[in-house]
Amino acid sequence: MIQTISEKEAHLKDLVVKLLQERNLSDFDMLDSLFAEIKQELRNQQKNID
Repeated sequence: MIQTISEKEAHLKDLVVKLLQERNLSDFDMLDSLFAEIKQELRNQQKNID
């Protein structure tokens, strides 16, 4: 499992590039999941800062 936000961002970037290159739409569930995870982690970090 991917641990850090930067690792998730890198995986997300790779996935988007792959989807664009292959026009493969079957990985969109994974894409949505990664966006949701990153969004939640960023919210949690912001709460910890406040």
